[in-house]
Amino acid sequence: MGNVMDYLQWRGDLKFSKDPLNDIDVLVFALLSYLPFNDIVPGIKSNKEISLKDAARQYTDRFSNSGDNSSKVTITPLSSFNTSAEMLLQTAAGCPRFEDVHLSRYDENTDFVIGRQFTAVTFTIPDFERTKVIAFRGTDNSVVGWKEDFALAYMEQIPAHESACQYVKRTMGIFSGRFIVCGHSKGGNLAMYAGSHLNLLQQLKLKKIVNFDGPGFDFSIVQREPFLKSEHKVVNYLPEDSMVGMLLQPVGKRVFVSSEDRFINQHNAFNWVVSRSGFIEGKLSGTAIFMEQTLKTWLTDISISDRETFLAALFDILGASEGKQIVTDPQESLKEYKNILVKYSKMDKNTKALLSRVFDALTAEAGRTLAESIKEKLPRILGPTEKSENKMDMG
Repeated sequence: MGNVMDYLQWRGDLKFSKDPLNDIDVLVFALLSYLPFNDIVPGIKSNKEISLKDAARQYTDRFSNSGDNSSKVTITPLSSFNTSAEMLLQTAAGCPRFEDVHLSRYDENTDFVIGRQFTAVTFTIPDFERTKVIAFRGTDNSVVGWKEDFALAYMEQIPAHESACQYVKRTMGIFSGRFIVCGHSKGGNLAMYAGSHLNLLQQLKLKKIVNFDGPGFDFSIVQREPFLKSEHKVVNYLPEDSMVGMLLQPVGKRVFVSSEDRFINQHNAFNWVVSRSGFIEGKLSGTAIFMEQTLKTWLTDISISDRETFLAALFDILGASEGKQIVTDPQESLKEYKNILVKYSKMDKNTKALLSRVFDALTAEAGRTLAESIKEKLPRILGPTEKSENKMDMG
């Protein structure tokens, strides 16, 4: 057993003509979509493409020569994620299996005004079918990216959904062959949304939708019907302690996988455990179940209008419209905390009251869920006499 990097060592010498594309390969492409390929991979308006081997060489030349890391992305708090993605690129580019994969139609579109963070790239696999894998980037370290994630709680269609739909439809119109649509984190949510909103002819070209620990949908807001026609093509891979992937309601099949790490670090798919041809399956943890139950009830108790007002106020404080990044440096975090306090102090009384009420409701719901979880375990922990005494003591 190992992780995705070990997989490249085990199977990297086998070309796709000898060993067909599998879901670990698809994860490789989903993770590579996090890298800033602008000015390396031809853009969405170009008919050109570039091999993974050449893209890796240009990527290295671009960043090693300039020393400019400003455009690189990461998923906070996974500080090693970007380094791992770069290692993945270089290792994959040196493997016979991946070196002749071609990249095209790179599209990166972030808009701080309307609140959109979107990136996609298409991989053409050198197999018999010339399979195309469309990979959507997950949330980067921009505040606006995280704001758009939370907008899933009150919007029927977030801005990136529209971009994802347009990207898939236009790409399918250009290329022949079969398509797999995938993504990690929010990228997985975009893959499910775009793959489910295709016409009949486009659906025939869609082979599979793969969501790597991305959130689902609130079907009290989003129409369920479009997802029904493609639900059988959807597979969701979630780690045992999944928090992101357990948010909202799922679409399609769920497969829980083992991870080398714990809690939120399991969201980092570089930590997932794989074999030579698939993921090592695991079991959903009590922590993940607790989080799912807490957030599900909390959202039910808050009106959609209050969700929108609450999140708009919260991310206004965090500076989403100013293009700010998630801060991980302790000294910078202290400065940012002071800015947040200043912005909060300038808010009107009603907005302050809403922020307090919603946070208090989340805390209270977490307490209730925890209490129920403990009560369910009591019969298994206590003997018959102890259970009777316990009930008497509780009145």
